[in-house]
Amino acid sequence: MGYLRKSKLEDFKFVVENMREMDRIESYYQTDMTPEDALSVTFLGSQINMTIASDDDEPIGLCGVFKDGCIWCIATDELFNNKKYRIQLIRQGREWVDKLLESYKILYNYVYAENISAIKWLKALGFTFVNLHESYGQQKKPFYEFLRIA
Repeated sequence: MGYLRKSKLEDFKFVVENMREMDRIESYYQTDMTPEDALSVTFLGSQINMTIASDDDEPIGLCGVFKDGCIWCIATDELFNNKKYRIQLIRQGREWVDKLLESYKILYNYVYAENISAIKWLKALGFTFVNLHESYGQQKKPFYEFLRIA
């Protein structure tokens, strides 16, 4: 089964080159940056960066959290296309989020309204969707605001 571990620079490079198309679209709509630049800013600005690794220790996603509790995740197709990894992501993701809530009072972010896989995953991790912003981000697209409070 896949697992979470601390990120390495090689993980970042691999995930950037193999990012899911929906994550590319979402990052552009939210930031008006290339997906590579948006992920660079996110990765470098985060207090915590974790790699979602496959059975072979290949990176299939990255996740992290900023100092203020803004949580994020970017994936490759392998993560969402493989049922085994999706199930593990929910199990270990829930444990990771629960652990984060020992240090953060709130975890939050925004997700593109058409990113159905991510929305299902966030619901499985116990996040609540509190608002639909019809015109969010630099490209003025619909995004859901979500959060989880300790």
